Amino acid sequence: MTTTHETHARWYRKWYRLAMAMNLRLPKELAEALRSLSDRTGRSQQDLAREALGEYVRDYPLREYPREVRHLITPAPVGSWSDVVLLDPPLASDTNVQALLADQRDERY
Repeated sequence: MTTTHETHARWYRKWYRLAMAMNLRLPKELAEALRSLSDRTGRSQQDLAREALGEYVRDYPLREYPREVRHLITPAPVGSWSDVVLLDPPLASDTNVQALLADQRDERY
């Protein structure tokens, strides 16, 4: 028979870590910069810190590569392509995308 303590311990190990809360003490300058960025972007400080920490953890393994090549192997941004590619004005429905891409290639070379 399991005790209440064992039941709570199992619950803690299984569920608490899924949405872990933490306190983070920042130096005064960094806290002010985060607050300022939050005001400018309209995003919460928590959201900005969570995004930055996620990018840091994602990119940390790249530190074993020289700085000069890290940009070549950085993971693609998370999210839908509509977040990344914004066309203004939008393409007309009769636009030939293949021709546009060929034109872009020709301009580069």
